[in-house]
Amino acid sequence: MRIKTLARLIPAALLAAYGGAHAQEKQLEAVEVFATESSWRAGSVGVGTFRDTPAKDVPMTINVVDRDLLDAQQANSLYEAMKNTAGVARAQLGATAYDNLSIRGLLVENRSNYRLNGGLPIVNLIDLPLENKERVEVLKGVGGLYYGFVPPSGIINLVTKRAGSTPVTAVHFSTDDNGSAVAGLDVGRRFGANGEFGARINIVGGQLESPVRDAGGDRHLYAGAFDWQVTDRWLLKLDVEDIAKDVVEQSSILALRAVNGEIPLPRIPNPRKLIAPDWANYDAKEQNVQLRSDFALNDNWIWTVEMGRSWLERDRNFSQMQNYNIATGEGALQISRTKGQEYINRSQRTEFAGRVETGTVTHDLTFGYARNVLSQTAGATRQISVAQNLYDPRDIPETAVVYPDRALHSRTYDQGWYAFDRMALGDWLLMAGARGSEFEFEHANNSALDYTKRRVTPTIAAVYKLTPATNLYAGYLEGLEDGGIAPARTINEGDSLKPIVSRQWEGGIKSEWQGLQTNAALFQIERPMNGVNSQGTTSTADDMYERLGEGRYRGIELSAGGRIAPRWSLFASAQWLDAEFTDAENDPRLVGNRPANTPRVTASLFVEHSLAALPGLALSAGAYYTGEREVNPLNQAQVDAFTRYDLGARYRTKLSGRQLDLVANLENVTDERYWAAAGDSRVNSNSPLLAVGMPRTLRLSAKLSF
Repeated sequence: MRIKTLARLIPAALLAAYGGAHAQEKQLEAVEVFATESSWRAGSVGVGTFRDTPAKDVPMTINVVDRDLLDAQQANSLYEAMKNTAGVARAQLGATAYDNLSIRGLLVENRSNYRLNGGLPIVNLIDLPLENKERVEVLKGVGGLYYGFVPPSGIINLVTKRAGSTPVTAVHFSTDDNGSAVAGLDVGRRFGANGEFGARINIVGGQLESPVRDAGGDRHLYAGAFDWQVTDRWLLKLDVEDIAKDVVEQSSILALRAVNGEIPLPRIPNPRKLIAPDWANYDAKEQNVQLRSDFALNDNWIWTVEMGRSWLERDRNFSQMQNYNIATGEGALQISRTKGQEYINRSQRTEFAGRVETGTVTHDLTFGYARNVLSQTAGATRQISVAQNLYDPRDIPETAVVYPDRALHSRTYDQGWYAFDRMALGDWLLMAGARGSEFEFEHANNSALDYTKRRVTPTIAAVYKLTPATNLYAGYLEGLEDGGIAPARTINEGDSLKPIVSRQWEGGIKSEWQGLQTNAALFQIERPMNGVNSQGTTSTADDMYERLGEGRYRGIELSAGGRIAPRWSLFASAQWLDAEFTDAENDPRLVGNRPANTPRVTASLFVEHSLAALPGLALSAGAYYTGEREVNPLNQAQVDAFTRYDLGARYRTKLSGRQLDLVANLENVTDERYWAAAGDSRVNSNSPLLAVGMPRTLRLSAKLSF
């Protein structure tokens, strides 16, 4: 393993950075402490303007998947963590390369909606590692006040492990019935006369084998989280990650064009058979660097400065099975061979947070300015097409490819100021804020398509403390997002649509009683919808990426997490979603239709029981339901609902006086075949991608703590 990679990143990090805070104490804490007991209850959260706020006081739906739950389920990807939260589904892709997700039927944008420690936008075009994460937070809905131009699906925040007062040394090993072998080291220490220096190091690497035949590869992670209490008023934090994954990517399946208003769907292929060539590698590497400075100006005010950089480079051989015969499976496999794609996110933020008393009202104020620069290099692409069979795939020999000598660069600038006031008045928390945003787009090869957009968006919310254990809340938010770029094989390929404005209303109740946290929410999101419109013809010659219309997403969401009895814990969620097009720009057939890949019902239940007869042993079971989903916005086909069942066990014991944790999980116990993804309305409305779910898999892991 290239340990020197981590050492090289640390000095480079002094040129980048990260931050934001709400603490009001003169003495800054070097390490934030959050509860991670096996009851799976959320403590304070670290996302947006709600940083360091108890989850019960956040006037939005927020789910927290903590380290203990991640360990119990051996979650090795974002989807495996997010499956515990309602409204989450895969979009377009399967599970072999990375997780493409949607929440509440809205795509989670891979360059802006994923955050590290509440700040840096990290590029989710690689499996983001969880071994060095303390928890995963999901703030659902509009997040534009703090995060600028982001879709209203929500923010997925990854919080890193840090060194605490107790030294940590652990080695862990995981495998599965496919033959994967991954090992890791986790070390955390505090140094100095008063423990003013902290370091948490995670190193992970190994061989990956997929349930899909010949779709294996390898991965590594080198990560460090460092902090320095410079003085009693000044705290520095530094996070660095070096991530790499090189695997064979399974082919997606391009739905056929509609015939007489209906799309004929194939039967679900065997998920263990590789449709793509065994040389169709997805080779990606990413480096994330984050630096944050918190300085207490006095007892009530903190000045935070943060900067960061997320860089990803990938070579991809992406396959699409298309033009197939649904009876025989014979068709064409289109392989897009892309080399040298590069994505760079640069983030800067400065913020003042403090407390002011005005009579009987306490104001927690936040004033800040943030700037994100997102640049992209398209890389060089060659497309080839070969004969293939969907149901009985053949081996495909590799042929030499000469790549074109071109590198198109596009860049967006997202900057803005924001102000937020959280007012405490008796049993009320009143919140009001605004963001003034400027979004500038530089087209890759046509400056006539450049544009700048400015807008002020508000946030208003209220929380009422009904009882010491129960809060009621309601709020209204607006957010902005990029309009998207026309995909390949459209008339306006490469063109960017103007930014769009989303509006959200949400109200709910949050309660804590006897170790159990419960949440219930009603929400409505109104959002303009962009996508490919072909007017239903059988040819792609007139496909255009354009404004499809307006979408409305109304829903009810319920969740519960915690201990329900002395030896029983659960994590459960459910969502009922009524989504439809309420307006159409050019195709009136869309009005009343359901957006693609948007299940009406999603639900999850995970239960764990600790056995009294055998101390240290806990047995678990999980069920994860995804309802029927439309294949495209014209609702010309629908994939069936499915339920995935999992079983698990974990055992904690001693080995030579050291703590040993053994975990086993059997995923998809019934070995059900299902469509994991059914396209997305923003990307390709009339020729969406389908992806097959993974078959039954047994996972085993062991962790020895010293």
